Amino acid sequence: MPVMTTPVIGNDHQTRDLLGTVKNYLLTGQPEIKYQRKSSKAALSLLFLIDSSGSMIKDRQIAYIKGVIAQTIAQHQHKRLRYGAVALAQGDAQLVSHYTTDTTSFIERIAQLRSGGKTNLKAGLQLIQQMKTSDRTQLYIFTDGKINTGGSLQDAALYFKQHLRTLSATTVVNIESGFVKLGRAAELAKGIGATYLNL
Repeated sequence: MPVMTTPVIGNDHQTRDLLGTVKNYLLTGQPEIKYQRKSSKAALSLLFLIDSSGSMIKDRQIAYIKGVIAQTIAQHQHKRLRYGAVALAQGDAQLVSHYTTDTTSFIERIAQLRSGGKTNLKAGLQLIQQMKTSDRTQLYIFTDGKINTGGSLQDAALYFKQHLRTLSATTVVNIESGFVKLGRAAELAKGIGATYLNL
């Protein structure tokens, strides 16, 4: 079973260095603004949006998703991370876990997740927006892309681009199974400008 790697993002941001700017001007005569790096102490948050609709039951995709998430957390257990999760089920979205560093409790909540009903991706994105995402939040969307309520895939992509652009990184993880594949997860990834991962 594959383990997702955590994308590397910068731990620093830049602030103007007034003293360095003046010193550079005196030495070179060039009015070039200098910057200094200031470390960010905010913890990186990994947020999982899990499609647990009825289509995830047929070939045990939901069980596979749970296993991938558990192994990913185990792989990064020594890193300073927070985890959160939202599920899509019964035509709506539900909060599985708000941000937490308690990985044992988080994995238990994921394990207890039940499947059923239709897939409403937009509802999940709306709930994620309420969780105060930032440029220290990385989102993983586990789905086959078969959106069948709450608007179309294009509607969900538009909402994402309007309200969730501050995320540091987004990855769409395709979990489509079966002989005939529609490729809608890849379409979603392209529509929101996300990284695409096929499991």
